[in-house]
Amino acid sequence: MKKLISMLAISLLAMGLLAMPVNAATFKSAETLIVDQPINDDYYIAGGEVIVDADVNGDLFVAGGNITINGNVLGDLMIAGGQVTVKGNVGDDIRMIGGQLSIYGSTKGDVLTSGGQLNIEKGAIIGGSLVTGSGSAVIDGEIQKDILGAVGSMRLNGKVGRNVEVAVDKIFMVSEKAVVTGNLKYTALQDMKVPKQAVKGKIEFNKVDFNKEEAAEGIAGAYVGYKAASYLAALFIVLLLTIFCSNMLVKSVEQVKKNVLKTFGIGLVTMILGFVGSLILMVTLIGIPVGLMLLVLLFMATYLSKIFVATWLASYLMDFKKTNAKRFRLKLFFAIAGALLAYYIVCAIPVLGWMLNAILFMIGIGSMVMVKKEGFMILRSKKMV
Repeated sequence: MKKLISMLAISLLAMGLLAMPVNAATFKSAETLIVDQPINDDYYIAGGEVIVDADVNGDLFVAGGNITINGNVLGDLMIAGGQVTVKGNVGDDIRMIGGQLSIYGSTKGDVLTSGGQLNIEKGAIIGGSLVTGSGSAVIDGEIQKDILGAVGSMRLNGKVGRNVEVAVDKIFMVSEKAVVTGNLKYTALQDMKVPKQAVKGKIEFNKVDFNKEEAAEGIAGAYVGYKAASYLAALFIVLLLTIFCSNMLVKSVEQVKKNVLKTFGIGLVTMILGFVGSLILMVTLIGIPVGLMLLVLLFMATYLSKIFVATWLASYLMDFKKTNAKRFRLKLFFAIAGALLAYYIVCAIPVLGWMLNAILFMIGIGSMVMVKKEGFMILRSKKMV
């Protein structure tokens, strides 16, 4: 199950990349959008109904209500929609999130999905693995590597080149015509009596155990593990910032110390306007790509804010006046690392810690905005922007 949970986490993270921009791309949106000319670039499109009849010689990013992909995609295919049908072939990975997802074509890479209904139709060939979190899934096609997922129900009729490892809430059915070349491992409320001739490897059934104490311990362990991983990731970012952007960190402290309340207010207003603005852009179809990009920037800001807060707290532990550059960066890193650890510990305290986290979070966002504003004003004074 640990491997399964890890893979699902990776899949959700990968789906988050739906909103990531690329260096060279074409954007287009409309209420009804039909693409009938070949695209020699990465392509971002959004609309109420989207039909892609032409080939895309790059990555394809699609958001909409009813989406049909008839053409071939050379790179990755990333989709967020209500009803999604993929009939063309894909040269790399497919990442989809939506209400009803159907794949008729073939892909050379992995397929990662999250949604209500997933159908891998007969004749479809997935060159990599299928990772899914779905309400229900019907697999009639061929998966050349593994199937990993957590689903409400699953019916397996097709061929799997390696292993199947799934957690099922309700029903798990493996037909007699299905072929699993490797092992089958499934977690469910009860044994589903899998046909032995359909699985060439081992069949392992794990019954769901609702032991409240073990569940609580598992949740607590997962939470601690998540926080530890988050802290280590933040330390890596701190290391990069202290090496390449130590001046920016120092300036952020100066801004906060000038007026803490003002910094908090700027952070609060920034988050409110950012989220409201992104939602407004998402409602207007033309603004969907910009709205998605804004949400990504806000997410990045929420993660970076704790580092700027830790830098401010670290300023009370060390003198920020530079002497030897290398020694200063080393002292700065360890001071921020210590302050960041204290920040994580205190903010984990129920109620009081959460309230403190909300306040410090806004201060961190505010300090980031003020530093960026100061940098922009300097560039403007030099007539560089």
